[in-house]
Amino acid sequence: MIKIMASLGESDCETIGDGFLAQPVNALSSLTFSVIGVAILVWAGRAGGRERRFRLILGLLFVLTGLGSFLYHGPQTAGSLLAHDITFLATLVVVAITNGALALGWSERRSWTVLAVLLTTYAVILVLWPTATNVLTTASVVLLVASDIPLHRIGGIAGRWYVAALVLLVLALGFFALGRSGAPLCTADSLFQGHALWHGLSAVALCSYVVATAPVRERMDHR
Repeated sequence: MIKIMASLGESDCETIGDGFLAQPVNALSSLTFSVIGVAILVWAGRAGGRERRFRLILGLLFVLTGLGSFLYHGPQTAGSLLAHDITFLATLVVVAITNGALALGWSERRSWTVLAVLLTTYAVILVLWPTATNVLTTASVVLLVASDIPLHRIGGIAGRWYVAALVLLVLALGFFALGRSGAPLCTADSLFQGHALWHGLSAVALCSYVVATAPVRERMDHR
């Protein structure tokens, strides 16, 4: 496998080796997203209509997010940086646009059109400005928070799943920050990697949020 730059993953603490998996712990932990994605695809069988299509697309994106992150931290093949970034961003945006569209009464066609335009814009920006990941991630999180507000007004969110999502997200962000290169929890050669915990906890947190908001989407979908 050809590496495109030796610095991929350098800010994520773990020592970058010269084997097939440059950062083994970070690479393998990335697949948590893929495992959860498969579970979401199975879960899609319990829904119908718009919600079923949402779960199928989301499950696929989870799988691709795991694979993109695995390529980034593992073999570091050409294009792995873009694959790592765009798949995770797409996952966040799909949840945000879907929830927001239902709350605002948009048609399914309109919501997917907006989503396609937004993701195309993201992709172009990342190709032209590869370091824009943090800016786009911040924008996606703001969009997700904004879409969450009308859902609370509608009501019906599964409280326990929602609280679990928030707690897991706080933990994920904590390990992300403290596990960066040079941060207090960073030990480059250790099997304990804060970034690996970020992978696992953020994947479960986002999945928990999707489960928490599912009753609202299903009820709005049936109107």
